[in-house]
Amino acid sequence: MNKDKLSNTEKVIEILMVLSREPYNYKAVDISHLSGINRTTIHRILSVLIQHGFVIQEEASKLYKIGPMLYNIGSVYLNSFSYEDKVLEILNKISQRVRESVGYAVMDNEKVINLYAVEMYQPLKMNYRPGWLYPMNRGSYGKCLWAYYPDQERVKELLYSQKFEKLYPNTLTEPEEILKEYENIRKQGYVISDEETFGPSVVGVGVPVFNTKGEVKACIALAFIKGNDYKEKIEEFKEVLLSHSKELTKYMPNNYL
Repeated sequence: MNKDKLSNTEKVIEILMVLSREPYNYKAVDISHLSGINRTTIHRILSVLIQHGFVIQEEASKLYKIGPMLYNIGSVYLNSFSYEDKVLEILNKISQRVRESVGYAVMDNEKVINLYAVEMYQPLKMNYRPGWLYPMNRGSYGKCLWAYYPDQERVKELLYSQKFEKLYPNTLTEPEEILKEYENIRKQGYVISDEETFGPSVVGVGVPVFNTKGEVKACIALAFIKGNDYKEKIEEFKEVLLSHSKELTKYMPNNYL
């Protein structure tokens, strides 16, 4: 597809999507290559985005990256969730109990997005960063929330319409095995992400968060470094998360998302 035929608005979106990928700062030529938009147009749009604070250019490296106005817009989205203080309070309680990184994600408009994270106890951060989007095939967040998505026919449609990268040996890539994983998650009531997302020595555990109508609206999860006792830790952490998931249910509005 010739991206130069896109509307100006679509080109802006393409550029911002590139800048939202690791390593999060790029030369104009790299943005052009990744977006498929010619460099003249890239420079013109970047100039406007810089003027309004949506993109900044580092003085020394001349690399472009996301600017403060996008953070401001993201904070507006975050503040639309009415029980933010209670979520953070509970995440902090979990983190204090397990001494591991803990996060909270929701499904919104067919996107799994991390809203809150607590990583104060670990020198090695797990990158549960607020604002990150998570795929359907890996990680506690993505697998949990898609497993409980109410329209499973839509889930199948999305799974079969894309290809998944096998980042690590345990990363699921085939729709059939992903659907089987979803089924197991629903049966057992929790999710495990074992060396499939962050690296060969990282394990994640997550549980769904229901509203009082029994609808899954969120997922709380934690990640830890894998050791010889990791199976025991999974059981311990699962129970901690389940107990606090029920606590979150008491505060969650039924119209949440």
